[in-house]
Amino acid sequence: MRRHSRIAITIALLLSAGAGLSAQAPVGTTRVTPAAASAPGWTFTPAFGYGLTYDDNISMFGIRVVEEANDDVIAMYQPSIEVGYRGRHMRVEGDYSGSFLNYRTFSGLNRWDQRGKLELRREESARVKWFLRASAAAVPSTDLIELGGIPYRRTGATEAEGRAGVDIALGARDSIGSSFMDQVIDFERTADLRAVLRGGQVLESITVWRHKLGGRLAVGTDYSFRRATVTGDAEQFSIHAAEAAVDYELTRAWTFSGGAGVAYLEGTPVTPSRTGPSWRASLEWRRNSASFHAGYLRSFIPSFGFGGSIQNEEAGVGYRTALFHSRRWYTDQSAVFRNDTPLTSTFEQLPLRSLRTNSVLGFAPEPWVRLEAYYARTQQTSLRAGGQLYRNRIGFQIVTSKPVRVS
Repeated sequence: MRRHSRIAITIALLLSAGAGLSAQAPVGTTRVTPAAASAPGWTFTPAFGYGLTYDDNISMFGIRVVEEANDDVIAMYQPSIEVGYRGRHMRVEGDYSGSFLNYRTFSGLNRWDQRGKLELRREESARVKWFLRASAAAVPSTDLIELGGIPYRRTGATEAEGRAGVDIALGARDSIGSSFMDQVIDFERTADLRAVLRGGQVLESITVWRHKLGGRLAVGTDYSFRRATVTGDAEQFSIHAAEAAVDYELTRAWTFSGGAGVAYLEGTPVTPSRTGPSWRASLEWRRNSASFHAGYLRSFIPSFGFGGSIQNEEAGVGYRTALFHSRRWYTDQSAVFRNDTPLTSTFEQLPLRSLRTNSVLGFAPEPWVRLEAYYARTQQTSLRAGGQLYRNRIGFQIVTSKPVRVS
C-alpha cells in the first residue's frame, strides 16, 4: 500500500462506526457518474431519475396490524447534481440528490427524501494531508438512516454532520492521523406520544497511529472519545475506546483491517459506569470495477431513540461486480445486521435486532443512462410480543446524466 493508505482506511472505518449514524442510501445505486470528477478541472453533472416502487408496509406497522390496507405503489422523481474539481494538490466534491415520493393511493404520505454533501481534500506536502466534509439529510422514515437503538417508524428525521481530519507521515514507517466530528440528529414531533423519538448531538475525536513492519503489514493503536447529549436526558454520556490495531495487505486485491481493545462508558446519575470489549474486523477485495466487503464491529453508542446508551454490534457484507463479462450489466448486493442492547435501565429502552438487505440488477446501455431493478427488505424486532416489523420494496428506476466540463 502507499504511505498513507492504511491510516486513511483506518480513519474511514472508525468514522463510519463513530456515532452509529450514516446516511442509508435509497434502494438502487445513487451516484450518477462514478468518474465525473476524474479529469483535471471542474466538472458539472446534472441528472434526473424516475422510478416505481411497490411497498408492502407503507405505515411501518408491526405484523398483523392493518395488513389488508398497508401497501401502495410509489412514483419517484429524482433530481440530482454533482460538482467536482480535481487539481494537482486539491480535490473538491459536492452533490445533492432529492427524491420526491408520490404515493398512488395514500397521497397524504407524499414526501421528499433529500441529501447533500460537500468535501474538500488537500495534500499540503508529501507528508501532510487534510480534509473537510459536511453532509446533511432529511428523510421521511427512520429506516432510511443508520442509527443505533432507533425503532423503525414513519417519523421524519433530519441529520447534519461535519468532519475534519489530518494525516501526517512522521517518517518512512510511522504515521499519525486525527479527526473530529460534530453530528446532530432531530426527529419530527407527532401527536402520537408513542412515536416520539429523542434525537441529540454527538462530538467525537479519533486518533490513530501506525507503524509499518515491511511492505504489507502495519500495526498501531486507535483511540476515540465520544461525548453525546440526548434530548431530554439530564446528563451527557462520555465514551472512551482504546484498541490495538493491525492492517495487512493479504494480496494486491485483498486487505484486512482489525482492532481489539477496551471501551469505557463513564457513569452518570442514571447509568453506572461500564467497561467492555471493543473490537472490529474488516476484509476487503477490489479488482477493477468489482469489490467485496465484510466487516464486524462492537462498541458503546448513545441511544437517540429512547435515551441513555446501548451496546451496539453490527455485521455487514457487500458485493458489486459486472455481469456476463460485460461492462453494461452489473449487480450490487448488500446486507447489514445490527444488535442493540440497552445499558440504561432507567428509561423504557428495548433491545432491537435489525436487518437490511438490498439487491440491485443494473444495465447501462449508454454511459449517460442507467436502468436498475431492485429489491430491498427491512426487518426489526424488539424481542417482545408484537414487536416484529417487516417491510419489502421492489421496483425499478431509470437515471440519465451528462457530465459537463466547465474548465
